[in-house]
Amino acid sequence: MQSVTPPPTQQGKPDPTNSDMMMKRFQEDMVGILDGRSRAHFDDLANYFHSKIRICTCFEPGRSLSVPEFQHVLTFISGYYQHLTEVRSDRWTDHPNYINGIFTYTAMGSDRKNSDGKWTYEASMDWNQNKFLIEYIWFPYNCSVFPVKDPSEPLEDVDNYLERVRTKLSSGLFLPDGVDQTLQNFEEFGDWITDDAIIVVCDEQKMDKNEFIKYMSTRYHHIRKYSNNQFDHVKNNQDFEITFSTTWTADNTTQFRDTYIFRVKKAEDYFPENDRLYLLWKIYWVTKRCTVDVTQYPAVLDGSVILGEVNKRFCGMIDGENWDVYQSFLDLFDPNDTKWGSCVGKREQKYDKIREYMNKVVARYAKCVVSEVRIRNLVHADFSTTFLLSRANEIQEQEELDVGFVGYKNKNGHWKINRMYFECEESKKRKFMDNLLNVRLKC
Repeated sequence: MQSVTPPPTQQGKPDPTNSDMMMKRFQEDMVGILDGRSRAHFDDLANYFHSKIRICTCFEPGRSLSVPEFQHVLTFISGYYQHLTEVRSDRWTDHPNYINGIFTYTAMGSDRKNSDGKWTYEASMDWNQNKFLIEYIWFPYNCSVFPVKDPSEPLEDVDNYLERVRTKLSSGLFLPDGVDQTLQNFEEFGDWITDDAIIVVCDEQKMDKNEFIKYMSTRYHHIRKYSNNQFDHVKNNQDFEITFSTTWTADNTTQFRDTYIFRVKKAEDYFPENDRLYLLWKIYWVTKRCTVDVTQYPAVLDGSVILGEVNKRFCGMIDGENWDVYQSFLDLFDPNDTKWGSCVGKREQKYDKIREYMNKVVARYAKCVVSEVRIRNLVHADFSTTFLLSRANEIQEQEELDVGFVGYKNKNGHWKINRMYFECEESKKRKFMDNLLNVRLKC
């Protein structure tokens, strides 16, 4: 499978207004569809379908397919094709305003066998729309080359599929120089995700597949620079797990690191044109880890990054706005060297007890607002916060809760919190602050 370039329209190429342009457009889009499984190329080609286009294939001879049916046929064929070679275009007529064209290639199938493919089409100039429109498409191929039995394995080789995902992420959506992404770009990626996929995005509410696609489109629409793309995969029983990370630069030059986990499995797809069920590789689980700020700040400002995240995620648990609230808060702590206390004077607890205690805090309160932040040392992220909390009762009486935090920067340059203390009584505040001062900072 070759790397797929954006469709001609996205490249700024004009509508075809003569037979040469139409022949080139048909080939470019068909290669993108069959060799790259690109929905964007299909949508581009469909812009030049006549309203009364006739589409005939060897799967259902004698019946014209609708445009959605045609797209499904192409999806099926591209699932079987692994790679196209010897691509050629020609025509049987030589007229600037009309073309009777032929598009041929050699394809290697998922069974590693080579076979020839041929498409013919007719198109003519529409002077009202000032572009060529395709009136007829015919796939007169011998359909017996395609699998006719329900396979026990997907049509597409898994290595080919994983490479396709890598190419789509690294060279399609998150290009080093950036690209003006549209919803359509991410909708195409959504075609590779099951409709009932589980989507977990840190700091966001639970969302379905369509909401996730819109989320990605909105988040990355105006990003102009990506760097350090990393793609890895491991086999997990019969499934595969993909980890993809990218660093993106915001308009204010702040740099963030996003990491996604995609779990892939074999999923059934019904192909009505020959009444068969086939298996495809599909993403059925998506996890987006909490975004990491990787900007190189001056030392005096460095700790403000973790300060803001701690306070936001602490309140996020109580406000209940985050689908993965607890994990996003726990991710800020060092699992191996965290000590914390629910009250000064009580026995210090370790990392594995944070979740249990925060469950009690969340059950007690319904709303959280940061009232005051007292900074002792931003270089070491040493600060305490007063949270104004509303009780989870009908009266919603308010209480203040003081919590102190201390952190450090690990060898990878990431901030981690390793000290946290809850102040329970006003009379202990001085002792509370003294304890924070005496905490041994990890540098």
